[in-house]
Amino acid sequence: MKIYLIRHGEPDYGPVTNAGYTGFGRDLSPLTKQGVLQAQHCAEQPIFNEVQLILASPYTRALQTATEIVRRHNRPLQVELGLHEWYPDKSGWQIKSGHQAMAAYDEYTANHGQTNETQTWDYETSADIRHRVQAVFDKYQHYQCIACVTHSEVMRQFGDWRRIGYCEVKMIQQ
Repeated sequence: MKIYLIRHGEPDYGPVTNAGYTGFGRDLSPLTKQGVLQAQHCAEQPIFNEVQLILASPYTRALQTATEIVRRHNRPLQVELGLHEWYPDKSGWQIKSGHQAMAAYDEYTANHGQTNETQTWDYETSADIRHRVQAVFDKYQHYQCIACVTHSEVMRQFGDWRRIGYCEVKMIQQ
């Protein structure tokens, strides 16, 4: 199966920051105007001629990106919980700010996506991410080609990609 991994467009965290949202509330961030344009430009790519199904993370920024693609292409869209972004805080209660989430990510990258006995944050490991996302892919093995609108850290688990731009597309075979 061919899988196109697509990073969401540029998010606007202003509305959720102004509303005082923390934790999962930050995942309600919409796209910026530029992010919408990025998604529309992504939708122009010829890859969608072979895509049979579009899967999307349940986060607003991914759903809004997928919506722009679906507007241009008559493809079914399925929301998949397992395509969500990396969890900096598996409890959902420890991290209260974007700064803390960034500190958890710095620790995660310093530990190469693994855990150790001295870590401060209870984050999701690389192996955790890959396992949950692979379970999503396995459900769709009967398709020849799908697209998944997801997040950069999810995408990194399936290729040696350091920097992934907004609405950048990577292809994998399974």
